[in-house]
Amino acid sequence: MPIELTPTQLDLSAKLSQHAKDACELVGLKCQKCDAKHFYLTVHRYYGRVQGMSAEIDRCIDWCLGRGKLIFTAQRFGNWCQNKVKWDKEEEMKRAEMDKLKSGTEYQRADYERRVR
Repeated sequence: MPIELTPTQLDLSAKLSQHAKDACELVGLKCQKCDAKHFYLTVHRYYGRVQGMSAEIDRCIDWCLGRGKLIFTAQRFGNWCQNKVKWDKEEEMKRAEMDKLKSGTEYQRADYERRVR
């Protein structure tokens, strides 16, 4: 069954493609398989789950440069989004735990104070 994207998602794929090409050209990174169709699956999977996908492309490209990678691909960005969802979930769990400690028993509040310092 083929993936069917909404017009908004199609537009986002095209914008991500152009943004990736421009950003890679700016920093001297090769951009392979970065046509809009290569971003369809990533947009389909992570639309609404990853906020600010253009900014995440910049972070992914920065990560590539920091690791000495020479090529940026839409697949690499898809893997980045997968990790981003995982990182966001872990951060949310950590924040929920800290909120629980902050408003809990005296022992939990003391534990919260210890962790924050």
